[in-house]
Parts: sequence; C-alpha cells; structure tokens
Amino acid sequence: MSLADCGQDAKQFIRFFDKLNENVFSLNAMIRKIDEFLPDIAPSFLIGKLKFLVSVPPSVYEPKGVFNTDVGYVAPDGFEVETFEKQFTTPEGGKVSIILNPSKGVIWTDADKEGLTFFCQELFMLCSRARLMGMLRHVERTDALTGALNSKAFMEESAKLVMQRKGSAYTAIFINIKNFKYINQQVGQNNGNVILCKFGMMLNSYIGENGYFSRLGGDNFMAMIKNETFSLFLRFMQGIIISLEHEGKTVSMHITTKMGVYRLTPQSTPGDVMTNPNVAFLVAKRSQNHDVIFFRPEMLEESLHAKGISNMFPESLARKEFLVYYQPKVDLRTKTLCGAEALSRWKRDRIIPPVEFIPVLENEGSIRNLDFYVLEAVCCDIRDWLNKGYEPVRVSTNFSKVHLSNEKLVQDIMNVLNAYEIPAKYLEIELTELSDYKYYDRLIAFVNNMHGYGVHISIDDFGTGYSSIKLFKDLQADVVKLDKSLIDNIAENGSKEADKIISRAIINMAKELNVEVIAEGVETVYQADFLLKNGCTMAQGYLFDRPLTHDAFEKILSGDRTYTLPDASPA
Repeated sequence: MSLADCGQDAKQFIRFFDKLNENVFSLNAMIRKIDEFLPDIAPSFLIGKLKFLVSVPPSVYEPKGVFNTDVGYVAPDGFEVETFEKQFTTPEGGKVSIILNPSKGVIWTDADKEGLTFFCQELFMLCSRARLMGMLRHVERTDALTGALNSKAFMEESAKLVMQRKGSAYTAIFINIKNFKYINQQVGQNNGNVILCKFGMMLNSYIGENGYFSRLGGDNFMAMIKNETFSLFLRFMQGIIISLEHEGKTVSMHITTKMGVYRLTPQSTPGDVMTNPNVAFLVAKRSQNHDVIFFRPEMLEESLHAKGISNMFPESLARKEFLVYYQPKVDLRTKTLCGAEALSRWKRDRIIPPVEFIPVLENEGSIRNLDFYVLEAVCCDIRDWLNKGYEPVRVSTNFSKVHLSNEKLVQDIMNVLNAYEIPAKYLEIELTELSDYKYYDRLIAFVNNMHGYGVHISIDDFGTGYSSIKLFKDLQADVVKLDKSLIDNIAENGSKEADKIISRAIINMAKELNVEVIAEGVETVYQADFLLKNGCTMAQGYLFDRPLTHDAFEKILSGDRTYTLPDASPA
C-alpha cells in the first residue's frame, strides 16, 4: 500500500489528530504527545522513523529557550536511510525541523511526499498552537516587567501548597522597596522600571528551586521560600546592588527593603498566606527601627481596627464628628496665654483620642482631609472671635508631611484663610513627622512660600530623629517645639543630665538663629522654671491646661488670660 492510497484510513487519521487536540502548553509537551500516538498512524503513512530537531532562542516567554533532539518513533521493522525533512521558522527566529524516514523496503513517490508535507505542516501547526497556548498561559500568570509570577499565579501556587499540606515547610514574605518614589525621582521612571526588572530577576534567580516569587504590582513583591533557606535569603536581601546607566554614567544603587514575614503552619489557609505577611509589612512600614517584622496574631486585630477606622472616616468627617480642641500655650515670663495648638478629637459613642486614629490616617494618606478640616474649623473660630471683639492668639494647626506631594498646597491653605478673611499673623502651620523626610527642596520651598504670605511655620517633635539638625540648619522655621520625651526626664529628683544638656543646647541654638522655642508636655513647676532659666519662654502642657473645648477656650480669650502657679524649687 502506498501513501497515496491511504484514503481508507481517513478515520484513523482524524482520530490521531483529535487525540493531539487536547490542551497542551509547550512545544516539548506536544512533541511528547506526538511520540505517544504516532504508532497508531505511522504504518498508514509508511513512516519508519520520525525525529524532531528544535532550536528556539531564549525570549521573555521562554527565558531558557528550547533546544531539543527527539527521536520520537522508530518502526519495529526498521527504516530506510532516505530522509524527508521539512523545516519551519518560529516567530522569534528559531527552527523546528521534522525529519522522516520511510518504512523498511519503502521508497516514497512524489505523491507520497506531498502527503508527508501536509502531515508535517499539521504537526507543526499543533506544535505552534501548543506554544501559543503556553504563551497565553504565561501572560496570564506572569508579570510582564520582571518575568516573575503575578499575584493570581502566586495565589494559585500557594493554594496548591497548602492543600497538599506542604505549607509548614515554607515562609511567606511580603517585600517592598524602600523609598522607591524617591529613587524614581532620582533616575526617572524608565530607569525605575529597569530597577524593578533587575530586582525581580535577581530574586527570582536566587530563590530558584527553593520556592517561588511574585511581583504584586508597583514595588511590591511576594516570595515563598523553604524555611531552611530563610536566613540566607535575608542575608542576600541586605546586599542587593543594581547598576544602570543614567545621564551618561553608570550608577550603582544599594536597594533596601521593608519585609513582612509569615511562617506557615499546618493550619495555614491560602488566605493567611496573602494576608498575614502584608499585615506584618504594614507594621514594618511604620517602624523607624526595624525593616523585617514577623507576623503575630494580635497584628490582625490591630489591622481590623485600622480598617474599621479607614471605613468610618469619610462619613464621620462629612458628619462633622471631629471636634477641634485648643491647648493653650503660655508665656513663661508673664504666665499669660500667648497661643494655642488646635487638636482633633473624634466624637462617636465616646471621645476617641488621636493616638487611635491619627497613625491610621497618616499611613493611608487620609490625614490630608483631616488636616484641612481642622484648618477650616480654626479659621471659622478665629473669624467668629474677631467678630465678637475678642483678640485671638496665634493658633498652630498640624500638617502632615504627606501634604508636601501636593504642588498646590500653599494656595490651598491660603484659599481657606482668604475665605474667612483671617490675618496671617493668627495662623501657624506645624509640620509633623519630618525626621525622615527626604524631599528638602519641596519642604524649603513650602516654608519660604508660606513666609511670603506672613504665615508662621513650626517644627514639631524637635530633638528626635537623625535629621533634626539638618532641618534646623536648612529650614527658616519660626518656631521649634521641644519634644516631650526630653521634658519628661527633667524632674526635681532624678533628672537625666543628658536631657537637660540637650534641651539647653537646642534652646541656645534656636536663640542664635532667632527661632522661638516652645516646650510641649510641661507638667511640673520645676520643668517650667528650668525652661525659663535656660531661655525657653513658651510652654504648653497639663501644668497650665489640658486641651480645651471651643467654649472653654473662648472663655479664656474673653476673660483673664493669666495663669497662677505655685513657687518652684531651684532647677
């Protein structure tokens, strides 16, 4: 029987290709399928031997390429030396060759070779289809920038691991590149993408067979690694240096990260794998001292509390559930009211103190809305006091560093003042959380612009944080606030001499720079006397008043503004 007479075997031919139409996701997998089912059809095509030669170069979708020589079929009775070869080109320039030998004693005619050409074309189409399906699957599961798994694929792999009860051998790690926005500003967004790509490839390569790695989006990543390699992984993470070309120069950047770590247990669920490392990371993100935080169960309660605050905040703000309290500032020389700090309190079923909600709002950025809410309330109150004939004092209102990303911040503040026709001398903007702020150009420009409108600027919590002296030197602030942690240690019995020395030094530096100093958290006459004797003339704290409601503070403005204190022991 010749190949030209194989019409009688059409059903067998169709069945052969039906079997190969199953979902297969790689070229090699399809070749193995062909090897498996070829014996069913080879006698009809008088095929004694079939060989694949594959040479596909590495690409984004197949990083290692495909290089393979596969002798998939040899007839039991042997084959002839004559060969028939068809070569096909892949989209990335690779080659796939299908080489056939006739059965023993067979010589293929031209008609036979036409049939073989069709047969090889069909085989290659099936191989191409398998590669295409593999690429689509790769795209569906892979981050295009780094080649790592995407979040969907990471969740799928983690679910398999947990369901197979292998999870307790692994540690899940949420990874975030520190200060990546700052890096992007330094080297540009394109180079930022280069850093993300190289960072992802380095981690993916390092983890290798010891786990798997995913880019969740932006500069956030997840890794699942075997417990025995965890300490080595942390050491590796401390030494990541990435080089790139920027403005004609080779720049080397030491990449540092914040990490949340969750060691899986036999009871871990797929949801735990995604949630718990992220919860631990959020704690690490807020930490000034630790870049790696291990998950603890109580963190979940804190996270749920924070989420509850986030969910309630917009509606509560719209309902004006936030009250503005005023804590008096006192001139230590005359013991008279000289200013106030506006503080927010959240009134629901109870008065919620700032320590419960400010960090949450700061972390998610909603603090911007609260800061402007307080500013507007202060301006409204000052306008009301002016209309009543009361002389207001200068009121400081807190503004978080997150505002400095707003290019229209100065104008937004002035719009509120102008709307209530408030003279700038009555307002002081108190900048908070600046100890680790890196965008000094924006910070300095903001201070200078506010000064141009006559608005005072103060720096909160001075005396803490590594960059306080740089802030002191570079910013032309009007006021610095001596941090409460220093004041707390100034006591009649058992004072820490170091805190006294630091406090004196800050006060003296401020006087040299013509900057006012105010001490916060003053609770004893001894502390007040120490401050006055060393040149600090303003203070606020429970020694004078707790934060007061609007009505209570208005009574002070409209009446006697003098505070009476008992005599102090020598400081």
